[in-house]
Amino acid sequence: MSLEESLEALTAENTELKSEIATLRGQLDDRDARIQELEVIASKMELAFTDKEQWSKDDAKQKSLPEGTILERTVSLVEASDGEVHYVDHPKRGDHTVLVTPLKFVDGETPLIVSLHGFGGDSAYQATYVPLHERVNTDGFALLLPNGALNAGGNRFWNPTDECCDGGKSGGDDVAYLTELVANAREIKQFGPVYFFGYSNGGFMSHHMACKGLPGLRAVASLAGTSYVEDSSCDGAPPVSVLHIHGTADSVILYDGDQSEPDSKSGGKTAFYAGAQDMVTRWSRRAGCEWPEDLRPYATLDLDQYVPGSETQAFRLESGCTEGITIELWMGEGSSHAPDYGDAFADALLDWLLSQD
Repeated sequence: MSLEESLEALTAENTELKSEIATLRGQLDDRDARIQELEVIASKMELAFTDKEQWSKDDAKQKSLPEGTILERTVSLVEASDGEVHYVDHPKRGDHTVLVTPLKFVDGETPLIVSLHGFGGDSAYQATYVPLHERVNTDGFALLLPNGALNAGGNRFWNPTDECCDGGKSGGDDVAYLTELVANAREIKQFGPVYFFGYSNGGFMSHHMACKGLPGLRAVASLAGTSYVEDSSCDGAPPVSVLHIHGTADSVILYDGDQSEPDSKSGGKTAFYAGAQDMVTRWSRRAGCEWPEDLRPYATLDLDQYVPGSETQAFRLESGCTEGITIELWMGEGSSHAPDYGDAFADALLDWLLSQD
């Protein structure tokens, strides 16, 4: 083959490779768009409830799980933290949940963080997106990584409402599930305070857990997740510290909320969600204080690597609230539904959660 023929062959191969890369990028873009569609569906509660993941209760079988299961992938991630890995049973749902505890554990004092994935995600995805497991030893906390139930489309989700157990679209009783899961984790280790952190649909669920007053719950943090405009399920909620994190460019769960007309597919139910300012106002009032309209940020943080500069304005209300309660809003100017967070975000999130003592 001549030099000219070789160059032509290499050029053809290069063109084919570029075409394959373009196709792959298109597939990834389509997948991202689909995930966003699913998040919108979750926010409208067009959910169905099907079979749950089943795991053997036998310890020997537990150690030889098939490659690629959610549990195995989650364990592979958290084992790198050098923490101690446990499996928390939930007999009613028939699943196992990964619990990671620090090597230096203090009975009755070491806090527990429960980290909830978004709609269509799972515990391994959540651990990848916000890798709190990497900090269990350095920051001295335990981490629980649950998985939501499956809907008809095979996507995992949380039901952040009081509508449950009817076999309909709303799903199962996830308040009971998570409450029992934390109680079962306490049978393995005696934790101190409990904190919830959730992303998107998991953020909705974290707010809902605060409404229901989980025993030992000290604070919740929600990223890109809110609650519904119709809020009677939160009547009588005990005061709790809340951190609401939301991007102003979130096109999935809008920063200002969604109060459009009911979707016909939802049976006319008011499944609209509240905006970020509404959420901190609600939690302030439950804590006996009032979120002022002219509150100035106490700090500007550089958390989202997608957005240049220090994009996040941090607002805090402490004055006049129930003793020990903090209500805080981190507003990400230009941040989307899935900000590109790194170590700075994990540092700031953990500093906030673990300071709510």
